Amino acid sequence: MMSTTSRWRTLLLGGLLIAATAAQEPAPAVARQVHGKVVDRGGLKVVHVWGSPAERGYAHGFLLAEAVTEVAIREFAARFADRQPLLQQARSLRKRLIEYPADVQAELEALYQALLDKGVDLTLPGFGRDFDLDDLLVANALDVFGLMGCSGFTAWGDEVQGGGVLTARNFDWPFTGDHMLQHTVVLVEHLPSGRAVASVTWPGFVGTVTGVSDDGVAAFLHVGSAKITLLPEPSSWPTATAARAILERGAKGEPAAVFREAQELLGNTSPPAGFLTRIVLPQVPADGAPEVAFETDADKSVFARAATGPCVVTNHFRSRDDGRKASRDSLDRETKLTKGLGGLLGDGDHSIDISEAWQVLRSVQRGGGHGFGTLHALVFRFAPWHFELRLAQHPEQGLIAAPVSELRYVLSKDELFEIPE
Repeated sequence: MMSTTSRWRTLLLGGLLIAATAAQEPAPAVARQVHGKVVDRGGLKVVHVWGSPAERGYAHGFLLAEAVTEVAIREFAARFADRQPLLQQARSLRKRLIEYPADVQAELEALYQALLDKGVDLTLPGFGRDFDLDDLLVANALDVFGLMGCSGFTAWGDEVQGGGVLTARNFDWPFTGDHMLQHTVVLVEHLPSGRAVASVTWPGFVGTVTGVSDDGVAAFLHVGSAKITLLPEPSSWPTATAARAILERGAKGEPAAVFREAQELLGNTSPPAGFLTRIVLPQVPADGAPEVAFETDADKSVFARAATGPCVVTNHFRSRDDGRKASRDSLDRETKLTKGLGGLLGDGDHSIDISEAWQVLRSVQRGGGHGFGTLHALVFRFAPWHFELRLAQHPEQGLIAAPVSELRYVLSKDELFEIPE
Protein backbone atom coordinates (compact mmCIF):
# COMPACT_ATOMS: atom_id res chain seq x y z
CA MET A 1 0.00 0.00 0.00
CA MET A 2 1.29 3.46 -0.93
CA SER A 3 2.50 5.55 2.01
CA THR A 4 1.19 9.02 2.67
CA THR A 5 4.52 10.51 1.58
CA SER A 6 4.56 8.49 -1.64
CA ARG A 7 0.95 9.44 -2.31
CA TRP A 8 1.49 13.19 -2.03
CA ARG A 9 4.65 12.99 -4.10
CA THR A 10 2.76 11.11 -6.80
CA LEU A 11 -0.03 13.67 -6.69
CA LEU A 12 2.49 16.47 -6.72
CA LEU A 13 4.26 15.10 -9.77
CA GLY A 14 1.03 14.40 -11.59
CA GLY A 15 -0.38 17.82 -10.88
CA LEU A 16 2.77 19.82 -11.33
CA LEU A 17 3.74 18.27 -14.63
CA ILE A 18 0.80 20.29 -15.90
CA ALA A 19 2.76 23.41 -15.04
CA ALA A 20 4.44 24.50 -18.24
CA THR A 21 4.82 27.82 -19.98
CA ALA A 22 3.02 30.25 -22.20
CA ALA A 23 4.56 29.70 -25.62
CA GLN A 24 4.26 31.03 -29.11
CA GLU A 25 5.72 29.91 -32.40
CA PRO A 26 9.54 30.12 -32.53
CA ALA A 27 10.75 33.65 -33.18
CA PRO A 28 12.28 34.42 -36.56
CA ALA A 29 15.98 33.71 -36.67
CA VAL A 30 17.99 36.53 -35.16
CA ALA A 31 21.19 37.83 -36.70
CA ARG A 32 23.62 34.97 -37.29
CA GLN A 33 26.40 36.71 -35.44
CA VAL A 34 26.99 34.63 -32.31
CA HIS A 35 27.27 36.85 -29.23
CA GLY A 36 29.07 34.35 -27.05
CA LYS A 37 32.06 32.18 -26.36
CA VAL A 38 32.81 29.00 -24.41
CA VAL A 39 35.94 29.00 -22.25
CA ASP A 40 37.39 25.83 -20.73
CA ARG A 41 38.52 26.46 -17.16
CA GLY A 42 40.38 23.28 -16.29
CA GLY A 43 37.58 21.05 -17.57
CA LEU A 44 34.68 23.28 -16.51
CA LYS A 45 32.82 25.01 -19.34
CA VAL A 46 32.20 28.68 -18.64
CA VAL A 47 29.75 29.95 -21.27
CA HIS A 48 29.74 33.71 -21.86
CA VAL A 49 26.81 35.26 -23.75
CA TRP A 50 26.12 38.97 -24.26
CA GLY A 51 23.81 41.41 -25.98
CA SER A 52 20.00 41.53 -26.04
CA PRO A 53 17.96 38.67 -24.56
CA ALA A 54 17.46 37.21 -28.05
CA GLU A 55 21.17 37.53 -28.85
CA ARG A 56 22.13 35.84 -25.58
CA GLY A 57 19.63 33.05 -26.12
CA TYR A 58 20.76 32.48 -29.69
CA ALA A 59 24.41 32.31 -28.63
CA HIS A 60 23.54 29.88 -25.83
CA GLY A 61 21.67 27.58 -28.21
CA PHE A 62 24.21 27.82 -31.03
CA LEU A 63 27.32 27.25 -28.90
CA LEU A 64 25.80 24.40 -26.87
CA ALA A 65 23.39 22.93 -29.43
CA GLU A 66 24.56 19.32 -29.21
CA ALA A 67 24.72 19.44 -25.41
CA VAL A 68 21.26 21.05 -25.18
CA THR A 69 19.71 18.23 -27.15
CA GLU A 70 21.61 15.54 -25.30
CA VAL A 71 20.65 16.86 -21.87
CA ALA A 72 17.07 17.71 -22.82
CA ILE A 73 16.34 14.50 -24.67
CA ARG A 74 17.87 12.28 -22.01
CA GLU A 75 16.07 14.17 -19.24
CA PHE A 76 12.73 14.01 -21.03
CA ALA A 77 13.18 10.31 -21.65
CA ALA A 78 14.02 9.72 -17.99
CA ARG A 79 11.13 11.80 -16.66
CA PHE A 80 8.39 11.35 -19.23
CA ALA A 81 8.91 8.25 -21.39
CA ASP A 82 6.53 6.27 -19.17
CA ARG A 83 4.33 9.30 -18.40
CA GLN A 84 3.68 10.76 -21.83
CA PRO A 85 0.02 11.61 -21.10
CA LEU A 86 1.21 13.85 -18.24
CA LEU A 87 3.64 15.62 -20.52
CA GLN A 88 0.93 16.11 -23.12
CA GLN A 89 -1.36 17.51 -20.45
CA ALA A 90 1.38 19.90 -19.38
CA ARG A 91 1.84 21.12 -22.93
CA SER A 92 -1.89 21.57 -23.55
CA LEU A 93 -2.50 23.56 -20.34
CA ARG A 94 0.70 25.58 -20.35
CA LYS A 95 -0.81 28.92 -21.38
CA ARG A 96 -2.67 29.69 -18.18
CA LEU A 97 -0.29 28.33 -15.54
CA ILE A 98 3.29 29.49 -16.05
CA GLU A 99 4.62 32.42 -18.00
CA TYR A 100 8.02 33.98 -18.46
CA PRO A 101 8.77 37.70 -18.45
CA ALA A 102 9.13 39.03 -21.99
CA ASP A 103 12.94 39.09 -21.96
CA VAL A 104 13.22 35.46 -20.86
CA GLN A 105 10.56 34.38 -23.35
CA ALA A 106 12.56 36.06 -26.14
CA GLU A 107 15.74 34.42 -24.90
CA LEU A 108 14.22 30.93 -24.95
CA GLU A 109 12.62 31.38 -28.36
CA ALA A 110 15.97 32.48 -29.80
CA LEU A 111 17.70 29.57 -28.08
CA TYR A 112 15.35 27.15 -29.80
CA GLN A 113 15.79 28.90 -33.13
CA ALA A 114 19.53 28.36 -32.80
CA LEU A 115 18.97 24.62 -32.39
CA LEU A 116 17.03 24.63 -35.64
CA ASP A 117 19.66 26.70 -37.42
CA LYS A 118 22.45 24.46 -36.15
CA GLY A 119 20.61 21.42 -37.54
CA VAL A 120 21.01 19.17 -34.50
CA ASP A 121 18.97 15.99 -34.17
CA LEU A 122 15.87 16.83 -32.10
CA THR A 123 14.27 13.40 -32.29
CA LEU A 124 12.65 12.23 -29.04
CA PRO A 125 13.00 8.41 -29.15
CA GLY A 126 9.76 6.70 -28.21
CA PHE A 127 7.71 9.89 -28.46
CA GLY A 128 7.10 9.86 -32.21
CA ARG A 129 8.07 13.51 -32.60
CA ASP A 130 10.88 16.03 -32.20
CA PHE A 131 11.80 18.06 -29.13
CA ASP A 132 10.12 21.41 -29.75
CA LEU A 133 9.83 24.90 -28.29
CA ASP A 134 7.04 23.86 -25.93
CA ASP A 135 9.33 21.16 -24.53
CA LEU A 136 12.10 23.70 -23.98
CA LEU A 137 9.69 25.94 -22.10
CA VAL A 138 8.52 23.01 -19.97
CA ALA A 139 12.16 22.10 -19.24
CA ASN A 140 12.84 25.63 -17.99
CA ALA A 141 9.98 25.29 -15.51
CA LEU A 142 11.34 22.07 -13.97
CA ASP A 143 12.00 23.82 -10.67
CA VAL A 144 8.22 24.31 -10.34
CA PHE A 145 7.81 20.62 -9.61
CA GLY A 146 11.33 19.59 -8.62
CA LEU A 147 11.96 18.56 -5.01
CA MET A 148 15.45 19.79 -4.17
CA GLY A 149 16.92 18.51 -0.92
CA CYS A 150 19.51 21.27 -0.54
CA SER A 151 21.51 22.51 2.44
CA GLY A 152 23.45 25.71 3.02
CA PHE A 153 24.77 28.32 5.42
CA THR A 154 26.15 31.85 5.59
CA ALA A 155 28.62 33.31 8.09
CA TRP A 156 30.06 36.82 8.24
CA GLY A 157 32.29 39.33 9.97
CA ASP A 158 34.43 38.02 12.81
CA GLU A 159 32.98 34.53 12.28
CA VAL A 160 34.91 34.28 8.99
CA GLN A 161 38.67 34.05 8.72
CA GLY A 162 39.65 37.04 6.59
CA GLY A 163 36.27 38.71 7.09
CA GLY A 164 33.52 39.30 4.59
CA VAL A 165 30.39 37.26 3.93
CA LEU A 166 31.05 33.55 3.33
CA THR A 167 28.18 31.51 1.93
CA ALA A 168 27.96 27.86 0.90
CA ARG A 169 25.46 25.41 -0.51
CA ASN A 170 24.94 21.77 -1.48
CA PHE A 171 22.60 21.23 -4.45
CA ASP A 172 20.83 17.90 -3.92
CA TRP A 173 18.74 16.65 -6.84
CA PRO A 174 17.30 13.44 -8.35
CA PHE A 175 19.98 11.85 -10.52
CA THR A 176 18.59 10.68 -13.86
CA GLY A 177 21.85 10.01 -15.67
CA ASP A 178 25.44 11.05 -16.26
CA HIS A 179 24.29 13.87 -18.55
CA MET A 180 23.38 15.78 -15.38
CA LEU A 181 27.06 15.85 -14.39
CA GLN A 182 28.95 15.76 -17.67
CA HIS A 183 27.12 18.79 -19.02
CA THR A 184 27.05 21.03 -15.95
CA VAL A 185 28.21 24.47 -17.04
CA VAL A 186 28.53 27.97 -15.64
CA LEU A 187 26.43 30.29 -17.80
CA VAL A 188 27.53 33.94 -17.57
CA GLU A 189 24.98 36.37 -18.94
CA HIS A 190 26.47 39.79 -19.74
CA LEU A 191 23.60 42.27 -19.73
CA PRO A 192 23.26 45.43 -21.84
CA SER A 193 23.56 47.43 -18.60
CA GLY A 194 27.13 46.16 -18.19
CA ARG A 195 26.18 43.88 -15.30
CA ALA A 196 26.75 40.11 -15.36
CA VAL A 197 25.19 37.06 -13.70
CA ALA A 198 26.83 33.62 -13.39
CA SER A 199 24.61 30.55 -12.88
CA VAL A 200 25.60 26.93 -12.29
CA THR A 201 23.27 25.25 -14.76
CA TRP A 202 22.79 22.91 -17.71
CA PRO A 203 22.69 23.60 -21.47
CA GLY A 204 19.23 24.90 -22.36
CA PHE A 205 18.27 26.00 -18.82
CA VAL A 206 18.38 29.77 -18.32
CA GLY A 207 17.09 30.15 -14.74
CA THR A 208 19.19 30.24 -11.57
CA VAL A 209 19.20 27.54 -8.91
CA THR A 210 22.75 28.46 -7.82
CA GLY A 211 24.22 31.77 -8.92
CA VAL A 212 26.12 34.97 -8.15
CA SER A 213 26.16 38.47 -9.63
CA ASP A 214 29.29 40.36 -10.59
CA ASP A 215 28.73 42.72 -7.64
CA GLY A 216 28.54 39.85 -5.17
CA VAL A 217 24.89 38.95 -4.56
CA ALA A 218 24.27 35.19 -4.31
CA ALA A 219 21.00 33.30 -4.85
CA PHE A 220 20.21 29.68 -3.98
CA LEU A 221 16.97 27.69 -4.23
CA HIS A 222 15.87 25.10 -1.65
CA VAL A 223 12.55 23.30 -1.69
CA GLY A 224 10.44 24.39 1.28
CA SER A 225 7.71 22.96 3.49
CA ALA A 226 4.59 24.69 2.17
CA LYS A 227 1.25 22.97 2.01
CA ILE A 228 1.03 21.13 -1.30
CA THR A 229 -1.31 22.91 -3.71
CA LEU A 230 -0.58 20.68 -6.77
CA LEU A 231 -0.72 23.59 -9.19
CA PRO A 232 0.75 27.09 -9.28
CA GLU A 233 -1.48 30.09 -9.65
CA PRO A 234 -2.14 31.09 -13.29
CA SER A 235 0.58 33.15 -14.98
CA SER A 236 3.26 32.38 -12.40
CA TRP A 237 7.00 32.59 -13.00
CA PRO A 238 9.28 29.64 -12.24
CA THR A 239 11.24 30.44 -9.09
CA ALA A 240 14.54 30.00 -10.96
CA THR A 241 13.43 32.79 -13.31
CA ALA A 242 12.78 35.11 -10.36
CA ALA A 243 16.11 34.19 -8.76
CA ARG A 244 17.97 35.18 -11.91
CA ALA A 245 16.05 38.46 -12.07
CA ILE A 246 17.12 39.20 -8.48
CA LEU A 247 20.76 38.68 -9.44
CA GLU A 248 20.33 40.87 -12.51
CA ARG A 249 19.37 43.75 -10.22
CA GLY A 250 22.36 42.97 -7.99
CA ALA A 251 23.47 44.88 -4.92
CA LYS A 252 22.37 48.34 -6.03
CA GLY A 253 20.69 50.46 -3.38
CA GLU A 254 20.39 49.97 0.35
CA PRO A 255 20.28 46.37 1.63
CA ALA A 256 16.66 46.76 2.71
CA ALA A 257 15.75 47.89 -0.82
CA VAL A 258 17.56 44.90 -2.36
CA PHE A 259 15.58 42.53 -0.16
CA ARG A 260 12.30 44.33 -0.88
CA GLU A 261 12.87 44.06 -4.63
CA ALA A 262 13.70 40.38 -4.22
CA GLN A 263 10.44 39.83 -2.38
CA GLU A 264 8.53 41.67 -5.12
CA LEU A 265 10.08 39.49 -7.81
CA LEU A 266 9.34 36.33 -5.85
CA GLY A 267 5.75 37.56 -5.64
CA ASN A 268 5.47 36.57 -9.31
CA THR A 269 5.98 32.92 -8.32
CA SER A 270 3.65 30.45 -6.63
CA PRO A 271 5.60 27.22 -6.13
CA PRO A 272 3.16 24.40 -5.30
CA ALA A 273 5.61 22.67 -2.93
CA GLY A 274 7.04 25.93 -1.62
CA PHE A 275 10.56 27.27 -1.94
CA LEU A 276 13.20 28.81 0.26
CA THR A 277 15.10 31.35 -1.83
CA ARG A 278 18.31 32.43 -0.10
CA ILE A 279 19.55 35.88 -1.08
CA VAL A 280 22.98 36.77 0.29
CA LEU A 281 24.53 40.25 0.10
CA PRO A 282 28.27 40.82 -0.46
CA GLN A 283 28.63 42.99 2.64
CA VAL A 284 27.14 43.02 6.13
CA PRO A 285 24.40 45.66 6.51
CA ALA A 286 24.71 48.09 9.38
CA ASP A 287 21.36 46.97 10.80
CA GLY A 288 21.44 43.17 10.59
CA ALA A 289 22.36 40.03 8.72
CA PRO A 290 23.42 39.85 5.05
CA GLU A 291 21.07 36.95 4.25
CA VAL A 292 17.34 36.56 3.87
CA ALA A 293 15.67 33.19 3.24
CA PHE A 294 12.35 34.00 1.57
CA GLU A 295 9.71 31.39 2.38
CA THR A 296 7.37 31.25 -0.61
CA ASP A 297 4.29 29.16 -1.31
CA ALA A 298 1.37 29.49 -3.72
CA ASP A 299 -0.10 32.42 -1.74
CA LYS A 300 2.71 34.60 -0.41
CA SER A 301 6.42 35.12 0.16
CA VAL A 302 7.49 35.67 3.77
CA PHE A 303 10.60 37.72 4.56
CA ALA A 304 12.63 35.60 7.00
CA ARG A 305 15.78 37.52 7.94
CA ALA A 306 18.34 36.06 10.30
CA ALA A 307 18.95 38.12 13.44
CA THR A 308 22.43 36.76 14.12
CA GLY A 309 24.87 34.46 12.39
CA PRO A 310 25.63 32.01 11.18
CA CYS A 311 22.44 31.42 9.17
CA VAL A 312 21.55 27.79 8.33
CA VAL A 313 18.96 26.73 5.73
CA THR A 314 17.84 23.23 4.74
CA ASN A 315 14.30 22.41 3.56
CA HIS A 316 11.76 23.66 6.05
CA PHE A 317 10.26 27.04 6.84
CA ARG A 318 11.47 28.46 10.14
CA SER A 319 9.43 31.64 10.53
CA ARG A 320 5.97 30.31 9.62
CA ASP A 321 3.92 27.31 10.68
CA ASP A 322 1.19 27.28 8.02
CA GLY A 323 2.80 24.60 5.88
CA ARG A 324 3.83 20.98 6.15
CA LYS A 325 5.66 19.68 9.18
CA ALA A 326 9.44 19.77 8.88
CA SER A 327 10.84 16.42 7.76
CA ARG A 328 13.19 14.48 10.01
CA ASP A 329 15.85 14.59 7.29
CA SER A 330 15.69 18.38 6.98
CA LEU A 331 15.84 18.82 10.75
CA ASP A 332 18.75 16.40 10.97
CA ARG A 333 20.75 18.33 8.35
CA GLU A 334 19.95 21.61 10.10
CA THR A 335 21.25 20.17 13.37
CA LYS A 336 24.45 18.90 11.77
CA LEU A 337 25.16 22.23 10.10
CA THR A 338 24.44 24.19 13.25
CA LYS A 339 26.55 21.89 15.41
CA GLY A 340 29.42 21.87 12.93
CA LEU A 341 29.51 25.66 12.64
CA GLY A 342 29.15 26.06 16.39
CA GLY A 343 32.06 23.72 17.01
CA LEU A 344 34.31 25.65 14.65
CA LEU A 345 33.34 28.99 16.16
CA GLY A 346 33.86 27.67 19.69
CA ASP A 347 37.37 26.30 19.18
CA GLY A 348 40.75 27.71 18.32
CA ASP A 349 40.53 30.93 16.33
CA HIS A 350 36.73 31.13 16.65
CA SER A 351 36.27 31.66 12.93
CA ILE A 352 35.57 29.64 9.78
CA ASP A 353 37.97 29.36 6.87
CA ILE A 354 37.38 27.99 3.36
CA SER A 355 38.51 24.45 4.12
CA GLU A 356 36.28 24.36 7.19
CA ALA A 357 33.32 25.52 5.11
CA TRP A 358 33.80 22.44 2.92
CA GLN A 359 34.09 20.31 6.05
CA VAL A 360 30.65 21.54 7.15
CA LEU A 361 29.12 20.87 3.72
CA ARG A 362 30.51 17.32 3.79
CA SER A 363 28.58 16.65 7.00
CA VAL A 364 25.27 16.93 5.12
CA GLN A 365 26.22 15.70 1.64
CA ARG A 366 24.28 13.01 -0.19
CA GLY A 367 26.10 10.29 -2.13
CA GLY A 368 26.69 6.58 -2.55
CA GLY A 369 23.51 5.79 -4.47
CA HIS A 370 22.41 6.18 -8.07
CA GLY A 371 19.08 7.98 -7.79
CA PHE A 372 19.75 11.09 -5.70
CA GLY A 373 22.73 13.05 -4.51
CA THR A 374 24.66 16.29 -4.04
CA LEU A 375 25.31 17.10 -7.69
CA HIS A 376 27.17 20.35 -7.13
CA ALA A 377 28.38 22.44 -4.21
CA LEU A 378 29.66 25.99 -3.98
CA VAL A 379 31.62 28.07 -1.46
CA PHE A 380 31.53 31.77 -2.33
CA ARG A 381 32.80 35.04 -0.87
CA PHE A 382 32.87 38.33 -2.75
CA ALA A 383 35.50 40.18 -0.71
CA PRO A 384 38.09 38.85 -0.32
CA TRP A 385 37.10 36.89 -3.44
CA HIS A 386 36.63 33.12 -3.41
CA PHE A 387 34.54 31.10 -5.88
CA GLU A 388 34.95 27.34 -5.61
CA LEU A 389 32.62 24.94 -7.40
CA ARG A 390 32.72 21.17 -6.99
CA LEU A 391 30.82 18.66 -9.13
CA ALA A 392 29.78 15.11 -8.22
CA GLN A 393 31.28 12.05 -9.90
CA HIS A 394 29.47 8.84 -10.82
CA PRO A 395 31.59 5.68 -10.76
CA GLU A 396 30.01 2.22 -10.82
CA GLN A 397 29.67 2.04 -7.05
CA GLY A 398 27.49 5.16 -6.89
CA LEU A 399 27.63 8.93 -6.71
CA ILE A 400 30.61 10.62 -5.12
CA ALA A 401 28.99 13.70 -3.61
CA ALA A 402 30.27 17.05 -4.82
CA PRO A 403 31.96 18.22 -1.56
CA VAL A 404 34.38 15.24 -1.65
CA SER A 405 34.69 14.96 -5.43
CA GLU A 406 37.96 15.46 -7.28
CA LEU A 407 36.18 17.74 -9.76
CA ARG A 408 37.07 21.08 -8.15
CA TYR A 409 37.19 24.47 -9.86
CA VAL A 410 38.50 27.62 -8.19
CA LEU A 411 37.92 30.66 -10.40
CA SER A 412 39.16 34.21 -9.98
CA LYS A 413 36.68 37.02 -10.49
CA ASP A 414 38.17 37.77 -13.91
CA GLU A 415 38.03 34.09 -14.91
CA LEU A 416 34.37 34.02 -13.99
CA PHE A 417 33.11 37.36 -15.27
CA GLU A 418 35.54 38.85 -17.78
CA ILE A 419 34.35 38.55 -21.40
CA PRO A 420 37.02 36.55 -23.25
CA GLU A 421 38.71 38.07 -26.29
